[in-house]
Amino acid sequence: MSIAESAFEAEVGALVRDLLGLSADHQGPLARSEVARWDSLKHMEIVFALEDRYDVRFDESEFAGLDSPRAIAAALRKHRAA
Repeated sequence: MSIAESAFEAEVGALVRDLLGLSADHQGPLARSEVARWDSLKHMEIVFALEDRYDVRFDESEFAGLDSPRAIAAALRKHRAA
């Protein structure tokens, strides 16, 4: 992973942490399956915030796969390249 990709993933992670109300020094995995606060309603809030911030539109079929900063960053790169 390049420095730019790593920085982008960190930026996405910061947004997700902020939306989940987690501190910047949150310990442990930042994945939907690991964070109790990341329920279905919060997931939709995250998806909509990502769409607004990065000016993309995810298809409903992509929603479930947006379950970690790494997966989100990969999906965003894919959309931005299209």
